[in-house]
Amino acid sequence: MKRIIFSYPHECCPDCHSRLRVYRTDSRPVKTVHGEFTAIHRIMTCPVDGKRFRSGGLDLIIPPGCTYANDIMIEAATKRFLSGWSSSEISSSLGVSGSHARSLCNTALDIFHKIHEESIPKLKERMKSYILQIDGTTDSEFSMIVAVRDAISGFVLRVKKCHSESQESIEKILQSAKDRFGIPSGITCDMRSGIISAAGKIFPGVPIRICLMHFLRDLGKDLMDDLHRDLGMMINGAGIKSRLKTVLRSIPDYDQLTLEEIESGYCSSRERMEIMAVRKVLENLVHVEGGSGYGFPFSLRHLNFFTACTGAGKELSDLASVAENGEPADLISEIMGHLSRITGSGMIRETSGRLGDINSMIFRRIRGAFMIPERGNLSSDGIYVPLTDDPVVHERCTIVFGELEVYLNSNVEKHLFTAAKVAVDRYRKRETMLFAQNPEGTIPRTNNGMEILFRKVRRNIRKRCGNIATGSILAQSGEKLALFQDMGNQEYTKIVFGSGYISAAFARHRKSFRKKVMTGKRIRELVGQGTRMMLEGSLGNTPYAPETMEGYYEIYTNK
Repeated sequence: MKRIIFSYPHECCPDCHSRLRVYRTDSRPVKTVHGEFTAIHRIMTCPVDGKRFRSGGLDLIIPPGCTYANDIMIEAATKRFLSGWSSSEISSSLGVSGSHARSLCNTALDIFHKIHEESIPKLKERMKSYILQIDGTTDSEFSMIVAVRDAISGFVLRVKKCHSESQESIEKILQSAKDRFGIPSGITCDMRSGIISAAGKIFPGVPIRICLMHFLRDLGKDLMDDLHRDLGMMINGAGIKSRLKTVLRSIPDYDQLTLEEIESGYCSSRERMEIMAVRKVLENLVHVEGGSGYGFPFSLRHLNFFTACTGAGKELSDLASVAENGEPADLISEIMGHLSRITGSGMIRETSGRLGDINSMIFRRIRGAFMIPERGNLSSDGIYVPLTDDPVVHERCTIVFGELEVYLNSNVEKHLFTAAKVAVDRYRKRETMLFAQNPEGTIPRTNNGMEILFRKVRRNIRKRCGNIATGSILAQSGEKLALFQDMGNQEYTKIVFGSGYISAAFARHRKSFRKKVMTGKRIRELVGQGTRMMLEGSLGNTPYAPETMEGYYEIYTNK
């Protein structure tokens, strides 16, 4: 194994200028990301005052008493908390034991929190103006994790655990962010009243923009949640999904010979072709697509299934008119019988009709006015519309909601009237905050940055610990886990660590590892002391002497 000698870089004592002498030479193995070596550490001493001098270079690589260098600690923490590696995966990759892997990762987590706090002046200076994003996440009965993030740089600025998103709790978090980073040029958040009230109080005069996706999601739930849930219960009650899957499994797979014949423009077996046609219709029905990627209410899976059943029924009816008697006709008849439990139900048709009306005539028009793409992901920045288009979006909304107000003065069906009234009331109440903007025009339309952050943290925990442990781990270490995501931001690491080694910055906070070892002499002394106490009858079973306890009893009795 390679040997590297480390020593104090100067020959003389910096105080008395006496020539230093070798006090002790330590030898120990050191494991780094790039391999192993033996560190020969010459500890020097001053012959005048006995002061000892260590090698600063070695201490930057690894603290006293440790075997694994700082770069292994950082690499392990990055793999665990950014990539979601398990302890066993880190152990195999870096050559450390599983217990050491966990210990190193947790040490890095604690150290990074201290480094972040120390680096606040540097971050504040480089950020200049910032957009404050705030949101919280929780898991059932566990405490909530509330994070503050800069939407421009993507830096996680502050993370705090609290019991709820009440105004009082949020005020404390926002005040700490204000003390550390100053006043933001804008704020974006969801529509929770506690957050909005707290932001207005701590940052008076700062424009607050509510997240567009949260507005649309809450509006869609108010308009369609009850109808969608009722439709799902009726469809599930019909119990046809499992029956359709059973029929699909019984149908032979696509016949390659028949497909090749169709490719050449003929078919020698009409029956096989008809069976494949039925299979295609049934596959499309069983595997209904059409989700937008945003989830409910942007995607209505129960309504999509009813629409697919209606379409499949029409296709099968067309096939039945040309199918020959035999297996294809029997399959079509069986499937049509199952579908009739859905398409033939008056309650299902009525509910899906009302749900479809509200979706197409109100919600989708509002969504289109806000220029939300047909497909996307709530954890993606891809749904952003350029902020320069805000006036265009505002004008489109003015037109759509103006038309909805006309509904309120016309003879429309009750469900459309009620939905239009709710939509107009919600929009008029939130219109100003939906389009709030600072002079620089940098406040984003959504709070997706926070959605992305929390999903990354939760996905990381689930990947390495499972769903059951997610809530407890999030409550225990969610603050530091969310903050550690900054280690994946190159601009952040450049500001905080500069051009130097990241491991050197961690070295300043990593404590030496020394086992508490009791010498043999001290062990024998204590055993002798214990033996004498046993023989004298003075070895009690509590740290309190009997006479002392009697004194306590007397005082207690007198009281």
